[in-house]
Amino acid sequence: MDMKTEIYTLSTPELKVRITNFGARVLSFEYQGVDCLYGPKTEDALPADTCYCGSICGRVANRIAGGSFSLEGVEYKLAVNNGPNHLHGGLCGFSDMPWVVESVSDTSLVLSLVSPDGQENYPGTVTVRASYKVEGRRLTLLMEGTTDAPTLLNLTNHAYWNLSGEGTVDSHCLQVNASAYTPMVSNIPTGYIAPVEGTLYDLRRPACLGERNAPGAIAGGYDDNYVLPASSGVKLAAVLTNGRRTLRVLTDAPGLQVYTGDYLPLKRGGVALEAQNYPDSPHHPHFPSIELRPGEVYARTIAWEID
Repeated sequence: MDMKTEIYTLSTPELKVRITNFGARVLSFEYQGVDCLYGPKTEDALPADTCYCGSICGRVANRIAGGSFSLEGVEYKLAVNNGPNHLHGGLCGFSDMPWVVESVSDTSLVLSLVSPDGQENYPGTVTVRASYKVEGRRLTLLMEGTTDAPTLLNLTNHAYWNLSGEGTVDSHCLQVNASAYTPMVSNIPTGYIAPVEGTLYDLRRPACLGERNAPGAIAGGYDDNYVLPASSGVKLAAVLTNGRRTLRVLTDAPGLQVYTGDYLPLKRGGVALEAQNYPDSPHHPHFPSIELRPGEVYARTIAWEID
């Protein structure tokens, strides 16, 4: 890493959060003496992480089929770093870049990043800012972005949650406030928006992840996008509990990717609840757009509250 990696601690009497400027990553989320995040905890371990633990993913989080898209009549070819597809910004996405620290206090941290025109073959110079803030038992992240030319932008935080602080999340129960999802083939949406009713993807009532990931159930675990209710503001997207602690995820994003970590070094060591736009949006015009143009401001809020 060219820039020095620093780790910053934000805290309230109830919550202690550690964040690094490398990938704007949340390294730990400590509540009642338990770190509820899976992933590397030290500077030396960060470069070896290939699972995006706690990081901000971009320019485009999730997958773009075939690593290509068309914008303003121009075809762009991106790196394919996940089989035949482009994933989480490519070979060196925002998760693997040093961010600039703009300000820091006991309860807040503001980081910024400039992604130049042509980086990972995306058009336009994009400037992004990530503002983390702790209040009581809540951590809030506001991500903002602007561009000097038409481009794509879809940011998320890729934290893996384990409310027990060890072992797997098989004993955790998850509820997602979504009545529809985007069915996929080989991790790429088919384009349909389907009801969860009558399927194993129905998480409107809490479901035990171990049971849903069992043989004969969800093969390979969840790695699926849920369609959240339309809203002009932040709403409750998901509730995760292990019987002792409960995490609530709130966001203004249109989608929530649920990934139960079957390919982590510790299989199912954590569950990612990635608030974002839908995967492969450039190829599905009826999906919420991720196009960003000069004069527009991209804004995405995600909050995590625990008790």
